[in-house]
Amino acid sequence: MFGAGALAASVVSSGPSVGARTATCPLIGVNLAGAEFEMIGGRWKWPHLENLNYYLSLGVKVFRIPFKWNRLQPDIAKPLEPAALEGLDRLVGRAVGEGAVVLLDMHDYGRRDKIVIGDGTSAATLESYAAFWGELAQRYGKNSLVWYGLMNEPHDQDPILNLNTQNAACAEIRRRGATGTVLFSGIAWTGAHSWTKTSNGTVMLQAFDPADNYGFDMHQYLDKGFGGSNPIATEGIGKRILRSATDWATQHRKRIFIGEFATGRTKASLRELRDLLDVIVARPDIFLGATYWAGGGVWGNTNQQTVDPPRDSPGVMSEQMNLLLPYVGCRG
Repeated sequence: MFGAGALAASVVSSGPSVGARTATCPLIGVNLAGAEFEMIGGRWKWPHLENLNYYLSLGVKVFRIPFKWNRLQPDIAKPLEPAALEGLDRLVGRAVGEGAVVLLDMHDYGRRDKIVIGDGTSAATLESYAAFWGELAQRYGKNSLVWYGLMNEPHDQDPILNLNTQNAACAEIRRRGATGTVLFSGIAWTGAHSWTKTSNGTVMLQAFDPADNYGFDMHQYLDKGFGGSNPIATEGIGKRILRSATDWATQHRKRIFIGEFATGRTKASLRELRDLLDVIVARPDIFLGATYWAGGGVWGNTNQQTVDPPRDSPGVMSEQMNLLLPYVGCRG
């Protein structure tokens, strides 16, 4: 198990943060889902190393690892949970040891125990939220390959509160010496398609990173409702859906990471997925990268959108992964 700071000492990055450099191509990778659904135990747990190794063998160099806050810290008033950290340490250590970026993603929708963080009624205050991120920064922060996704898909909450809590977390991450890229999320499920139609387009301009090494985590599914529940993509969506967010980022000199995107296996849907990826890789000045939803080894054979290989045919690559592969490392 990695102790605080031991991971950074074991896999030290001698160069600048990936996010801080002038990128030649966006990083294209996958989410490793599992630990964001429930507490320790049962089906929903940290992905096995075998699943991570599968993607590493394909050359994938960025992984978003979602988790619930209360998985890593069941009691806000107590230290982080060692048993839960062991699983995260294994994934982080293996990935960064292969030179891959790991994006730590608090997958809690702006809440803890269904109450908005920092709203005055929750034990999860702005200070305790920032302190949690400070603990992770203390543990992993000297390695610039470890990035920080402050919150997955905040929604139905005050946009200024969302901004203030994330600014506080970023400040604490930097105070603890972390060097990796920090990703801020907007309200309204942090959708790229709605970014400029909501307060995100103005409020999130006030996101502040003392290290000036940050971006915005935006999500973009390709179905009619943009929620990812339908595996059928809307015709023509791939080429146009990121246009307004790209224009916003260009105007304000901001950077975007598409933390979640996905579609189904039909030829038409895969065509839209390819178009979306073409848009992303064409603008390395704007897009830091993107992680597909999802891998992790928990989906089985019935999910039409996973990039995991079928359980009954582990040597068979999914249609989506076959399409993503040329974009990994900008080889396409």
